[in-house]
Amino acid sequence: MNRTDDVTEGEIISVIRRHVRVPFESHSLLAEAGLDSLSVLRIASELIPDPDQEIDPTGLAAVRTVGDLRQWLHGLLSSTAAEGLRSSVESVR
Repeated sequence: MNRTDDVTEGEIISVIRRHVRVPFESHSLLAEAGLDSLSVLRIASELIPDPDQEIDPTGLAAVRTVGDLRQWLHGLLSSTAAEGLRSSVESVR
C-alpha cells in the first residue's frame, strides 16, 4: 500500500463517518449503520471529483456492509484516477 492508497482510504472512512450517526464496524450492515441507497450515492458523489463518472449499478447492488462500501468506493476512486491518467497520456500524444 502506498501513500496515495493511505490518503484515499482515510478520505473514504472520513466521508462515511460524516454520514453515519451510530458506531459501526467494517462488517456492519449498511442498514444497521443507517445508510440507504441515497446516502451511499451522496457519499460517492462527495468522493468522486468527476460529476460525469458513471456508477455501475451491478457493483453497487453487491454492497451490503460498510466494508463492502469502503472497497467499492476505493474501486471507484481507482478507476477515476486511472481514467484521469489515461486522459493525460492521450492529450500528450
